[in-house]
Amino acid sequence: MEILDEEKSLLVFRKQRETECFPIINRGKLWYDCLTSDQLMELKKWYHDWLDITKTKIIPIKPKWLTEKIKEEEFIL
Repeated sequence: MEILDEEKSLLVFRKQRETECFPIINRGKLWYDCLTSDQLMELKKWYHDWLDITKTKIIPIKPKWLTEKIKEEEFIL
């Protein structure tokens, strides 16, 4: 029973990574070229934290600047 719960938990983490992380990480070169070196380093750490979620079981906190940048982009669209 515990194994099934663990598997379900990992599935939830993977799905959350798919919806919260990958749409940001899979943006094109033009978007990445607009980031500062500090933002790029923070983004890489955030991404690796998401990749490790099945081991750590800790949901990474999105960098504040990233949340603001996405809101700006949504406003423009």
